[in-house]
Formats: sequence, C-alpha cells, structure tokens
Amino acid sequence: MPKQVRLRRGTTAQHATFTGAEGEVTFDTTKKCLVLHDGVTAGGQPVDGFVRLDPGAPLSSQEVRTCLAVTGGDSDTDSFSVVHPARFASQVIVDSDLVGRRVQVQQESLLYAPTLNVDFATFGLKRIDLTGDLSLTATNMMNGRSVMVRLKSDSAAHALSFPPAWRWLGSAAPTALAADKLALLWLWCFGPGESDVMARYLVES
Repeated sequence: MPKQVRLRRGTTAQHATFTGAEGEVTFDTTKKCLVLHDGVTAGGQPVDGFVRLDPGAPLSSQEVRTCLAVTGGDSDTDSFSVVHPARFASQVIVDSDLVGRRVQVQQESLLYAPTLNVDFATFGLKRIDLTGDLSLTATNMMNGRSVMVRLKSDSAAHALSFPPAWRWLGSAAPTALAADKLALLWLWCFGPGESDVMARYLVES
C-alpha cells in the first residue's frame, strides 16, 4: 500500500507563535494552505495567494493584490480579452489609440435651483429642467474634460447667466431660454480655470 506523508500542522493562531526550521513546510488548518519557513520568521509565509484559472464558479470573486503586466499577443492577436462588462473604479489611461464601436456616456439629472454647479469631474451628460431663472457655475475644470448640458424650459421664459470668463463660440452667451424650448450647452476645458472653458449654445428653432 502507498505510504501516507503528513506534515506538521496547526491553526493560524498556533503558527503565529511558531518558527519553523529553514526549508520546513507545515500546514495551516485554518487557511487550508501550506506554510513555508525560513528558520527566522515567526508564523512563516503562507502559500495562499494563488488565483485559480478555473474556480468552478464563474461568478466567484478573486483578488490580485499586485501590479499586472500583460505582454503576450501581437498586432493580430489580442493580448487581453474580456467577454462580459468590466468595471473600473479609477482612471483608465490609454497611451495609444482607443478604438471602439461606440461610446455611451452616462448622464445625470440636476435638480433645479436658481444657482447650479456644473461639476466637470462627474457625469459627462447632464439634464436641467428649468422652473425659474438659472445661473450656472463650474468646478473641477481640467484640460481635456468636457460636459454637455441639456436645458429644458417650462411654460415660461427664464433668464440665463454664466461665469463671465467663459469663451463663447459662434455667438455671445445666451441671456434667456424661451418657453417650452430645449437647448444644448457644450463645455470644453483646456485648463483648470474658468477662462479655459470654451462654450457653445444651440437652441431648437
């Protein structure tokens, strides 16, 4: 019959006070993993950082706590392919061409107030339904950011005002939106200041 080889074992708490010999391998019964020892470090080094290629459940979550570089593939073969939607909680920096079939920008509705702030760090599309006069301000301007705002008036005309340093294209800054009209306001940033904002305004005929 084959012989059974059993390693010394213990819980994670027991390992914390144990210093194994150099090259010794033990088994952590709490984490269910091997522990490597160097003769110096109490608790050793648990071997528990593997990412399974096939975890058996496609919706199970695994975590990689290190930088990742993918160098495979070539101009004809993708080096990285994701079949389902992917979520990024921070910036996505592209140092070369960004090629896509379409771009769908998320939008937000800003609840009307006499003075509203256009935050360039949030949604790229915004909607404002006017029920009174409107004065716009802006924050988080940065080179390369842009925002499109759809304005909708109710059954009355409403006055409009904007930061005086904005640069307007094609015409002067609008002063009012007529009753029952829709308008689009495009804003492009070319720096961090209000004078770095270029604006374009179009209203339905």
